[in-house]
Amino acid sequence: MCNYDDLIGVPYKDFGRDPKKGLDCWGLAMEMYRRQGINIPDYPFDPRDFKVISHQFEIHRTHSHWVPLKEPEDGCLVVIRLADEGWANHCGVYVGYGEFIHAYHTSVVIDRVRRWLPRIAGFYKWREDEI
Repeated sequence: MCNYDDLIGVPYKDFGRDPKKGLDCWGLAMEMYRRQGINIPDYPFDPRDFKVISHQFEIHRTHSHWVPLKEPEDGCLVVIRLADEGWANHCGVYVGYGEFIHAYHTSVVIDRVRRWLPRIAGFYKWREDEI
C-alpha cells in the first residue's frame, strides 16, 4: 500500500483534485491510485447530486475495469451509499487492518470499515487487463 499519511487532514473540497488545495472523495481515490502507479478516470460530477453519482457508479462498475471483490484488499475502492437514493454515491480506499481512507464532511480521515458496513455497496479493484 502506498504512503498516505500526508493526506490525513487535507480539507474536503467539492470537485477537489489537488492534495494541496483540497479533495473530494473521488479526488482522494484518484490520488491514492496515482500513488500506486494507476491512473483511474476522473468522473467530474456534482458531489451533491446523489442520483447522478449513483447512476454513474452503477454504469462504471458494470462496464469498466472495476472488478468486484468479496472481501476488501489493500488499495481497493470502498464504494459507499451515503443517501438512501440509488446504488452508491461515496467512496474511499481500503488501507488494511479493517480501515479505509476517505474525504468526508470536512477533511480526509481514516475510518473503520465495520462502522460503515451497513452502507458499503461493495469493494472493487482496478484491473487494466479486464474488459
